[in-house]
Amino acid sequence: MTNNRVKLKDWLELTKIKIMIPVSITGFTGYLAFDPYFSARVFFTSFGIFLMAISASVLNQVQEVVPDSKMNRTFNRPLPSHRIKPQHALLFFLFSLITGITIVYYAGNLKAALIGLITIIWYNGIYTYSKKITAFAVVPGAVTGALPPLIGWVAAGGGIWEKPVIFIEFLIFIGQIPHFWLLILKYGDEYKQAGFPSLMDFFNRAQIKRLTFSWVITSIVAALFLCYFEIIQSPLINTILIVVSIYMIWQFVDLLRVKPLKDNYRKYSIFLDAYLLTVFLLLISDRIIK
Repeated sequence: MTNNRVKLKDWLELTKIKIMIPVSITGFTGYLAFDPYFSARVFFTSFGIFLMAISASVLNQVQEVVPDSKMNRTFNRPLPSHRIKPQHALLFFLFSLITGITIVYYAGNLKAALIGLITIIWYNGIYTYSKKITAFAVVPGAVTGALPPLIGWVAAGGGIWEKPVIFIEFLIFIGQIPHFWLLILKYGDEYKQAGFPSLMDFFNRAQIKRLTFSWVITSIVAALFLCYFEIIQSPLINTILIVVSIYMIWQFVDLLRVKPLKDNYRKYSIFLDAYLLTVFLLLISDRIIK
């Protein structure tokens, strides 16, 4: 029984389930932003997005098993530690990919399923390899995180170029980048050791802190665009978002002062995740109220 629990834990670790759940929530938000009525379709679509995100993550770990084995942060993952065989991970990737695309196709439509497939191709075919070439690979990488709400929006019947979903995508695109800068501040030396170009090759720690703070402010401005362009229309919800945004700025001002940052990375990461989740919940609430 204990051995089975260990194996299950390894497979759950391979899925990176704690990261994939927020990805499915962004798809859920995109769906409800267009169709604010809860139905089985929205939950099936979100689950399909969840499975597609897992497939991309598993394939990425197969692709990066060698550099992962060289970093203290990742050497004990299931693949570099040989607790799961790469061929088994590839089978799991195919199962998750095919199942996820099929669910999105039947719960949504062909267009949404194709966007999901394009997202995976972009993540595993462009972002994963660009990390070996440039320290700024996070920029094209952030595109993949911005597409799940579009999958949900299109699955609900929305068009690809409609204003609300473009602003939601822009917010998520911008909001992911400070996360990576925080990772670099904490694990930059390990990235270099594994052979990845690092932002620390170009900037010192103080400069990266200022860069991270700037991107956080940009993320907050992107969230406030939802108010300014009347994508969120409720005065009460607009007020809540403004108050939360001010609090967020106040918290991240400490980023420019606190030393060492390494001990505070989790705190800032949690604040950023909580802020984005709050924006999504406020957006959904506004749609339901309207």
